[in-house]
Amino acid sequence: MKKILLLISQGTELFEIAPFTDVFGWNNIINNDKILLKTCSFHSKIDSVWNLQIIPEIDLSKESINISDFDALVIPGGFGYKGFFTDMKLQEFNNIILHFIKNNKIITGICTGVLTIGEAKGLIGRKATTYLYDNERYFKQLTYYGAIPIKKPIVVDNNLITVSGPKNAIDAAFMLLKILTSEENVQRVKYNMCF
Repeated sequence: MKKILLLISQGTELFEIAPFTDVFGWNNIINNDKILLKTCSFHSKIDSVWNLQIIPEIDLSKESINISDFDALVIPGGFGYKGFFTDMKLQEFNNIILHFIKNNKIITGICTGVLTIGEAKGLIGRKATTYLYDNERYFKQLTYYGAIPIKKPIVVDNNLITVSGPKNAIDAAFMLLKILTSEENVQRVKYNMCF
């Protein structure tokens, strides 16, 4: 069974989490090939940017996991004023990202979640996008992290998928489903989800 690790920080954007939990949840209802998606964080409770609380399945501050068991990593973005950028300074947070980089596994960063990959030195020489608005202040940081900035909604560079914002998170979720299964399966899931 394939496994996805969804790494959530304080101040996360709900619309960047929900596409992945829903797409892979639907996949497991209609597809015989199940894909396990596990939410995790370095907190027992997450305060999202819009004040809804999320309880991750795995609290990495209290329990350890074997990240080698996971085939893909998803990092949703969030808002700095709600504490989003604090977690990316944790060495343990960076170690998870580094594991996926070193083992050439799939990494999907959404919006400001892309910057966490940069902080772990995972964007050097890689094409990437991130949030394109707000005077491009986040997009300009891609150069600081050694990335090749591309102004597109979704940029794929081998195993790295970077997404510019919440609107495109659903497309990225389907893209990841296609990589892990097939186009035929994506169409089946889309149909059942009324797309």
